Amino acid sequence: MDMRVFPIDLLSAAPQAMSSIERLKIASEGLFFVDDGATKKPFALALDDLTHGDADAISDPAEEIAKHFGIYQQRARNDSGRKSGDFIFMVRVKLPAGGELARGQWEALNLAAERYGNGTLRLTSRQGVQFHFVYGRHLAALIRHLNTEYSDNGVKMTTLGACGDVNRNTMCSPIDDLDAEMPLDSRRLARAIADDLAPRSSAYFQIFLADETGRTIAPISNDEPFYGAQYLPRKFKVGIAHPHDNSVDILTQDVGFLPRPENAAINYDLYTGGGLGITHNQPQTQQLLGAYLGRIPEEQVVAAVRAIALLQKENGERKDRRQARWKYTLRRMGIDTIKAALRERFAIPLAEIEPQPLPPIAYFHGWHREAGGADRYYFGLPIESGRLHDTPQIRMRSAVRRIVAELDLGLRITPNQDLLLCHIRNDCRVRVETLLQEHGVPLPNAISTVRRQALACPAKPTCGQAMTEAERLLPHYLNAIEQAGLGDIDVIIRMAGCPNSCSRPPTAEIGICGYGKNDYVIQVGGSRNGTRIGKVLYERVPGERMIDVLLRLLQTIHNDKPQNVTVGDYLYATATEELRRRIDP
Repeated sequence: MDMRVFPIDLLSAAPQAMSSIERLKIASEGLFFVDDGATKKPFALALDDLTHGDADAISDPAEEIAKHFGIYQQRARNDSGRKSGDFIFMVRVKLPAGGELARGQWEALNLAAERYGNGTLRLTSRQGVQFHFVYGRHLAALIRHLNTEYSDNGVKMTTLGACGDVNRNTMCSPIDDLDAEMPLDSRRLARAIADDLAPRSSAYFQIFLADETGRTIAPISNDEPFYGAQYLPRKFKVGIAHPHDNSVDILTQDVGFLPRPENAAINYDLYTGGGLGITHNQPQTQQLLGAYLGRIPEEQVVAAVRAIALLQKENGERKDRRQARWKYTLRRMGIDTIKAALRERFAIPLAEIEPQPLPPIAYFHGWHREAGGADRYYFGLPIESGRLHDTPQIRMRSAVRRIVAELDLGLRITPNQDLLLCHIRNDCRVRVETLLQEHGVPLPNAISTVRRQALACPAKPTCGQAMTEAERLLPHYLNAIEQAGLGDIDVIIRMAGCPNSCSRPPTAEIGICGYGKNDYVIQVGGSRNGTRIGKVLYERVPGERMIDVLLRLLQTIHNDKPQNVTVGDYLYATATEELRRRIDP
């Protein structure tokens, strides 16, 4: 057993005491080089080998560096889960505040899906876009395509920092400035945070965007004025909610904000230290919600994020990556210590004021009037598990493409993996619905409540972390629920293929998480505003029993839940043994 009391961090330890990934980041000189222990070569040479067909994969050290460029190397998996197929890549686009994407950018994403991926756009729970089944020969061309200068609405497309040990995509409520009752400007802050904590090394530009001349010789600049040679100990996540919407789930973020308009000013409640990822059978890993620190003025939001990220850079665990997230650093150092550091070292005026109540997680399906006097609307389009594609029956991707091109709309991605079609004139609303129906796309009111609110992560066959299916399996569960006449229950179901919980099952009213090859953990009782982690109802349910268990659970909710109580509150308040008795007498 590891009996260390003190962490291995930047302030107390030499690189030799840290993990191999930490040493790899140092040797990369700003993500430019890959050191495999025997040789040290520019990452660009590995990319060239992929492009020219001289290799179909990159080395494990190169894979760690590639994550910082928004790239995950994967391998197609067969039905048993074995990684026996082709080497493929997932490429993630970072879009602060979920866009807003302009017409030209949306067309570029669609072209990229057709030319370089598998014809689908995968919207993520962090408001980004993923391309799946990208082969190595297409990787460089895809990233150059995405970084082309398209006409935009204030958000440039890039894959830099979409993965890796840096600040990930900065989230914001998708209706931040659209809400008719309370339009705000937090999206500006989200973009400012993303810009402030973006990597500065020239590696991305030289490797992917520059011409052949000199790009593999040496970095133009390996300086990372904030991150330094080793970047952060692990990924870092930031989200900003809206007083009417907590779809960003701020208590699950490393840093979360809730704006509070007060007279002529806007102040922000500051939360920190959330994170849902664990490792099965490792009790030292925990699902944790963020702690409230206090209220700060709007002009200090970016500085507060930077300060907390710097504390994590200096004090985060650098040897055991399972303990390297900020949620563990915060609790090891103590909340009072963090508050004192923010006030004294960083001059953040942290006010000890009771937090305002968190708003519910909202979905925005259907029509909503936008703020302002222009008589414009936004339309929330449900996208099942965020997978935007065409099937013979439902040509969803083609429908959205046609609508955006014809009406010149902006688009935003929601944390529930849906799309908002924005700035639609009142006289064009019928045209939007007509085009959707012509492409076989059902309108929101024709989709069951259970299906509209459910989401899953990609999981198998692509994600290397996945233990089980999620996105491909959840529709079968939903079909069974609808066929049993239970589809109109107002419940939030989320499913993940591993305990990293990218789709946030622990805070759902019913959360499903993969365990082993074909078992699932079921948690129940998360709250509608994201303030509660669900309790474990079943530690392991075999895959072949899942539909039966879910149907019995939904039937219990239908029969026994009081009318004015949410599903999450009912499930959390009912004793676990009593729930099990009702489900499986």
